[in-house]
Amino acid sequence: QETSDALRSFVGGRLLATDDGLLPTDENGGILAGDIRAAENVVLTSMHALFVREHNRLADEISADDPDLSDEEVFQEARAIVIAQLQSITYNEFLPALLGNDALSEYNGYDSSVDPSIANEFSTAAFRFGHTTLNDEFRLVGNDGEDVDDPLSLANSFFVPGLLEETGIESFLKYAASTQSQEIDLEVVDSLRNFLFGPPGAGGFDLVSLNIQRGRDHGLADYNATRSAYGLDPVETFEDITSNEEIQANLQSLYGDVDNIDLWVGILAEDHTRDGSLGETATAIIADQFERLRDGDRFYYENTMRDRETREIERTTLADIMERNTN
Repeated sequence: QETSDALRSFVGGRLLATDDGLLPTDENGGILAGDIRAAENVVLTSMHALFVREHNRLADEISADDPDLSDEEVFQEARAIVIAQLQSITYNEFLPALLGNDALSEYNGYDSSVDPSIANEFSTAAFRFGHTTLNDEFRLVGNDGEDVDDPLSLANSFFVPGLLEETGIESFLKYAASTQSQEIDLEVVDSLRNFLFGPPGAGGFDLVSLNIQRGRDHGLADYNATRSAYGLDPVETFEDITSNEEIQANLQSLYGDVDNIDLWVGILAEDHTRDGSLGETATAIIADQFERLRDGDRFYYENTMRDRETREIERTTLADIMERNTN
């Protein structure tokens, strides 16, 4: 409650924002977003600012429609809509693009027997696939698709949200929308291998070794045991994991046996599914997690909203939210 209150203006149901529509800062200059990691990189911070703008746009609309509503009523209504939009974008745009159209089961309503908590295998390994998708620099792109300034190295954009005061969020969102991500594989860009939060010798970490060690610290089972736990057939050879002979040889030399492979490494080494961007194991873990998050949540938008409201939410894409709240 304290965190939530710190983000609110308590006028018209709105969240705090600067005159430029950016995230406000606290007395120490840190951004107010509910979680300090919203400042981790400028594109992430831009996405947070985008949804703060959408909340405030909705709050103004709700207040105009019914001026008798209190600040609290407007805040909660706008908040519920933004949560529903995020859920719809995640389940109807993001997950089908990532996993394929049929990876998740059909939604049949809230099920109180479903445990919606986060699996260690999901948070510590499978959902960290994103670390292989980042590019090594952020471009600033105009509406014509051309660069409007020199690109910003990823290594130099960790925890510097003040950059957005000079650039705004638009050019970074345009970059994110118009640049292909890297392939999901065992390749990770230099900024994450050597410059995470500072250069080597001055705070620089290697995110790849951190991820592998984190899996061990969390007591994750090996790749093959995890496959079995998720109902998949265990692999018998390195060829069962990947058709890439060089990766087969590297895994063989590093691990010796298919039952020794760290989970994060194994899922990134896998050949991708026919219509998804990940291999079979990561797809199974991520699909299971998002099904349980959906089915075990009695506030999931399809469970709480009327058909007309649901249709309205599902007609709203991430592109729509960008267009409504930027230039």
